[in-house]
Amino acid sequence: MSMIFSRIKSAPAEALLILTALVTLVYSLNFMFAADCYVTGGEGCFTLLSNNTTLADGDGAWGKGAPEFAFNGILMFGVLMSTLLILNEGAKGKWTIMLPVLIGFIVGTIVLWTMWEDNGSSEVPKFVTPIITLVYGAAYYMLMAEDEVNDGLSDFKIGLGVKDPVAIIGLLFVIATGLFYVVRQIINPESVVDAVNAGALADGLGAPSKVTVAFSGALLLTYVLWASILLMKGAKGMWPVAHPPLFAFLAVTVANYFAFVFGPIRDFTDQNQMDALAGPMTMLVFLLVYFRLRSEGIEDDMTFNGEPADANAFDTMFTVVTIVICALYFAANMLG
Repeated sequence: MSMIFSRIKSAPAEALLILTALVTLVYSLNFMFAADCYVTGGEGCFTLLSNNTTLADGDGAWGKGAPEFAFNGILMFGVLMSTLLILNEGAKGKWTIMLPVLIGFIVGTIVLWTMWEDNGSSEVPKFVTPIITLVYGAAYYMLMAEDEVNDGLSDFKIGLGVKDPVAIIGLLFVIATGLFYVVRQIINPESVVDAVNAGALADGLGAPSKVTVAFSGALLLTYVLWASILLMKGAKGMWPVAHPPLFAFLAVTVANYFAFVFGPIRDFTDQNQMDALAGPMTMLVFLLVYFRLRSEGIEDDMTFNGEPADANAFDTMFTVVTIVICALYFAANMLG
């Protein structure tokens, strides 16, 4: 029997998903809105979490990688949205969401434990990530029975399920772009670090560590897998897979705008400019794909709070989420 969310039948699975949502909520909010304060150890500013570094002690991680932590927070925001969607709408057939997230968590755990640098930074993420991976994996296992999370998995075949040629090209673009960053960030994070013109450490603009960059690649892998499943499985009823990345890359676009307006920002290299453009471009392409796939039934069986929803409901939700994200970034920047 469910505890809070009536469309989840397994109470233990529900509890584990709620725990996952709470952890990703804290980390996403902290990194999205207080990454600069996080990397400076919370010195003289507000942060939900701190990396516990201090300038006085000469910690090597002090003031480094705030933009990269902010990006990781946004990617976690997408995972949070996917978890809340499962809790709110039910788990049946949601292997399409959960398996990519689980794979991303597993790769993230491997990255943290193999690339961790002893630079004075808090080791909490090194232990939280494998714990939340086990929690999420256990929730997935418990949802296999009466919640039917694996419904449709046995029918999944590799191939082109999407028919619209524009949508196919768009998804291939998203997947190829994502794979480029995943491989580059996990296999060769040094190339990303070397491309950074470090700014003031007090503003968190020092070059990121290799593990921070590689963890971005692990989180991005989830998004690549979401897009790949959509391409191969076909559009019909795949709105649960499409919505979380749409909202995540919407947040990337909004965050970029406010970062450029309020600053401070690093002196961009050509590589940094390409990276900054990749997020908004991905959102635009994926949004075009979503609209093109409406005719193929991507919004079939779409629900909101368990009630049937139509295209107008999504349009309204997308607008509301845009307003809320913009308002939060505006408030965070105005309040310093």
